[in-house]
Amino acid sequence: MKERPTYKELLEQVARLKKHVSHLEENLKTNQEKTEKMKTRFLTTVSHELRTPMNAILGFSNLMVDTNLPNAKKEEYMEHINNSSNSLLNIVDSMIDVSLLEINELKLKREGFDLHKVLQQLYYHFNIEKHRMGKNHLALLLNKEDRENDLIIYSDPYRLKQVLSCFLHNALKFTSKGLIEFGYKLQPEEKKIHFFIKDSGKGVLYEKAQSIFDKFEKLDEFSGNERGVGLGLTLAKGIIKLMGGEVWLEANLFNGTTFHFTIDYLAQNLDTDKPWLKLNEILV
Repeated sequence: MKERPTYKELLEQVARLKKHVSHLEENLKTNQEKTEKMKTRFLTTVSHELRTPMNAILGFSNLMVDTNLPNAKKEEYMEHINNSSNSLLNIVDSMIDVSLLEINELKLKREGFDLHKVLQQLYYHFNIEKHRMGKNHLALLLNKEDRENDLIIYSDPYRLKQVLSCFLHNALKFTSKGLIEFGYKLQPEEKKIHFFIKDSGKGVLYEKAQSIFDKFEKLDEFSGNERGVGLGLTLAKGIIKLMGGEVWLEANLFNGTTFHFTIDYLAQNLDTDKPWLKLNEILV
């Protein structure tokens, strides 16, 4: 039969319990303060970032009313309106997607597609983008393991493009000279693809390397630029996790930054033209 604790032992247990409760209360208070700060930061950031493109759209739209406006000016204003509209849509889309991630409602739409086509589309798009940003001196390189053949994989092409676009946009934004290189390496043993996006920009401080994936943390803050909501990398990390992968970065303040991430995939093989069909039945 178990012996009853002594009075001294009971007092010690009560003291430990009080200490534990006090520790929990302190953590709760700290977390509440962090939550309040995050809410305030979110509202301030979003309010500013939403107003900026909205004001541009309204302002240039009012200027377009002038019937005597030269065609060259009309085209210039239309471009500003178009760019601001896209910025506004991107902000809203990011907010919706992050909200869906938090409640585990962001779903992948897996299908078979040619990875090389997706990468080539991104290559063309960001070549145009760097021209639009006046960075023609920057070199954009696409590194593919197999340059000759198609690579049909089973995943979500839209979400993969979203993730790669996020990293490429940041690379282009923070690189003033040198090159940006992106591509992949197959890891057939693990059934994974290893993607990388490398730039020769300012880089990120090593101690900041992990916090930039947190909500409302912005690469801009580490580079002296305050634009951006700070949801892009958070969303990218969440999507990569849904795809069965992980993300990390090499940070060097003087030699740029390299983002790495992996995703699960099922590549086409010689046994069948559509090897993902059985997997699709399981996932659905």
